[in-house]
Amino acid sequence: MEELRPLTVSNSTRLLPSVLLTAEMKKFVFVQPVNSSLVLAQNIYSYIHKHFKIESLSVGTFTLKGVKYMCSEAHQDIVELNPWLDYLWNSKSHYNRLFNPTSFFRICLINLYFPVFDTKKLLLLHKKDQFIVEAYPILKNGEGIFFRQKTLAETEMTRYGYRKLLRYMKNDLNKCLEEFEALHHDMLYTHLKYQVSLYPEIRNQYWEELKKCFNPDFRKSVHDEVRRYIAKL
Repeated sequence: MEELRPLTVSNSTRLLPSVLLTAEMKKFVFVQPVNSSLVLAQNIYSYIHKHFKIESLSVGTFTLKGVKYMCSEAHQDIVELNPWLDYLWNSKSHYNRLFNPTSFFRICLINLYFPVFDTKKLLLLHKKDQFIVEAYPILKNGEGIFFRQKTLAETEMTRYGYRKLLRYMKNDLNKCLEEFEALHHDMLYTHLKYQVSLYPEIRNQYWEELKKCFNPDFRKSVHDEVRRYIAKL
């Protein structure tokens, strides 16, 4: 994570986090103090999303009063995704305004195939709206990654608004799934294992959880569940 060089840093208020403004006029909000567990989780999260061609907000660090904080990019044209935004794809013409509609499906696949953190889905509103993710993972219990197999409902794919979205791309979903699984290969396994090895104090804990994502029986169960979901759309 890059050390940010701000022009100004605002004071936090009761309801809003502190905001940092860079020389490039980018805004970042303070997330939480940095520790090795958070940094490793963010590295894994960032690499997985980049590997599967999902864009995320930028992340950086800033040291304030001797404490290093993780900071996430703030953007005025970004909203947290929820199924009530389905009016944005309520018709074929609306759907065609989406820049990368299958990214939503791939984000859900990451949640299913790598259930060691939660991902905040976002929508960048522009001439063509774009699905992206938050800069950092949401960790259970505040720190560390923990493997817990997720259901389709937990990814929200079963929500009515998202089913409407996925029905528009139904003919492409099996191909998207095949492409996703083609990228879920041994090199990904090797790279993630190497990332974990850089943190000897927590590598055993992290790898015990992360390697479960590569278990053949687990991957087959996710694959079969997604295939059934697509068939029923």
